[in-house]
Amino acid sequence: MRKIGIILLFVIGCLVGLQQPAQAAGNDQFIIINKANNKLAFFDNWKLVKVFDVATGRKDSYTPEGRFRIVNKIKNRPYYTKNIPGGDPRNPLGDRWLGLDARGTYGTTYAIHGNSNESSIGRYVSSGCVRMHNSEVRWLFSQVELYTTVVITNSSSSFEELAVKHNYLSPDVLNKVNAQKAGNALLNELSNYQAAMNAGSVSNMNSLYDRFTKQLRATEIAIGKVSGKSNRDQLEATYVRPAKVAVERTIYEISQYRLLKTVEEHLSKNKLTHAENEIAKLAGLKRRAVAIKNAGNYEALNPKIGRSLQSLEATVQGTITQISLTHFNRAIGSANIANVNNLYDSFTRKIRTTEVAIGQVYGSANRKALNDQYITPAKIAVERTIYEVSIYRLLLKIDVLISSNKIDQAKSELSKLDRLKRRAIEIKQAGGYQSLPSRISSDLNKLEENLRAKL
Repeated sequence: MRKIGIILLFVIGCLVGLQQPAQAAGNDQFIIINKANNKLAFFDNWKLVKVFDVATGRKDSYTPEGRFRIVNKIKNRPYYTKNIPGGDPRNPLGDRWLGLDARGTYGTTYAIHGNSNESSIGRYVSSGCVRMHNSEVRWLFSQVELYTTVVITNSSSSFEELAVKHNYLSPDVLNKVNAQKAGNALLNELSNYQAAMNAGSVSNMNSLYDRFTKQLRATEIAIGKVSGKSNRDQLEATYVRPAKVAVERTIYEISQYRLLKTVEEHLSKNKLTHAENEIAKLAGLKRRAVAIKNAGNYEALNPKIGRSLQSLEATVQGTITQISLTHFNRAIGSANIANVNNLYDSFTRKIRTTEVAIGQVYGSANRKALNDQYITPAKIAVERTIYEVSIYRLLLKIDVLISSNKIDQAKSELSKLDRLKRRAIEIKQAGGYQSLPSRISSDLNKLEENLRAKL
């Protein structure tokens, strides 16, 4: 009997040896299975190599949580419960088995294994084992060493954070991994932003800019936590510098776009003073845009970006002129020459500013359309009133001269009056313009009569 027992022990040992061909592992491999998202992470040489979808227990308690080891590796393990041979397509274990020493068992009850139903992967369907896609468990089987630690958990933490928590990775490694993740996210944002830049779409650039620069700041913070200046310098060169170049090439174009959009919003609410205060900042932004490109020796942007900004500026300036024209026409309609005079200089300056902005717009057809929309109506209002304003100002000047007892100079200025009156009539006839309210002429005549009486 004793001899038979020794023989049985020898046979069992041989069988176990056949089922466990892998060399025992040190601590350079690590597996984490997270039931929260049904993912398996395989680490090798202190790096995350691959992440796989898995299936776990139908109930949370079915798949044990804790720290285990892979204690056997079996190919084509039979499914003894239903007497299905190993390697059979019907075998729910698939054709690879990585047994775990969980809950007092030794690789015979709980395992990472394949499946006979690929659609089950990613779901909560097993009786406790961890299922993988067959092609993926074959790959893992070929890579993982015997006695590799397997942690099964239910956590919202990342795999790297879990690896640090379970003393596989050091915090320094985690910081570098987090910096690389942030950097890769930044490169993705940079790619999208550069696509908008290359397309010359300043509106798309604007919509991406905040998210892009937010990720840039997050990446800089993550890199700042990495130990070793050389490590930080390398990460900065890989991730941060290309992003900062893109920002510096476009920051003032984005600022111009946003400023002009703010002005548009003020104008839509008829807040003309707010709009004028904001647009006064535009020239400074343009100067800085040129200066930063010269300082950095950066490649010129797609011309469409500048053209879009020029068109937007011309439209905004045109709208300011348009609103000012409404105010000016209202003053004309009130038949108050003093009000018309008070608005005249500001109004004509806005016309000139708008003309300059329109002159920068790309395409003669575009310029003509803008001039027709904004400049022509404004100039008609000016031409209707230019000589009445000139007459009014001349009369005010004569009044000042009389008050200063400069009678000869006053008489000399008065001699210009008839010529201005003739020109007022001629320009209206030539342009076919609507006559001004009669009260304006009446008030000017009364003012003239009073001054002549003083002389």
